[in-house]
Amino acid sequence: MQIFEMTPHYTLVRVGDSDPFTQPLHYVDYMQGAWTKEESLWLIGLNPKCRPIARTLIKRGPLTAAMTSAREVFKVALRLDTNAIAIVRSEPGAEVELTKQDRSAVRRFGETAGYLGIKFVDYLVVSMREERHGPRFCSWRNGESSPGGAWSVRSMTQSGIAGGGRPERVCS
Repeated sequence: MQIFEMTPHYTLVRVGDSDPFTQPLHYVDYMQGAWTKEESLWLIGLNPKCRPIARTLIKRGPLTAAMTSAREVFKVALRLDTNAIAIVRSEPGAEVELTKQDRSAVRRFGETAGYLGIKFVDYLVVSMREERHGPRFCSWRNGESSPGGAWSVRSMTQSGIAGGGRPERVCS
């Protein structure tokens, strides 16, 4: 019989400020340097003060959000002992939009987070293509898009999915 012990392995990828993440651009900036050439889904684990603990690649390849179970996401969140999470999906194309699969993922992740007592802070879609004004992205929580982008999810936040409504301060 073989017995294995699992231990987390952290790799310092950069040193940055320790200000709380309060805006979608904070998550986008934090993810710089992590993108691969294909679509990927990442989890950012946050402490109670909304400062990042770690970023972790959940899945890579086409339709990552659609084919990712809440179990895959939250086993990482629980292992990191996070208070809150943000999910970031990279999009290889220039268009950043919320797909039907993204809406379904937000619903699944939001419900599971509620059951586990983990705050689901945001779900972002970020284009990996370089833009003159910085990366194009959209934030589900704030219903915002980056300069040059036209994306709104106000109807989704008003429907109450994953604790929707107007954004609230979820970290102290």
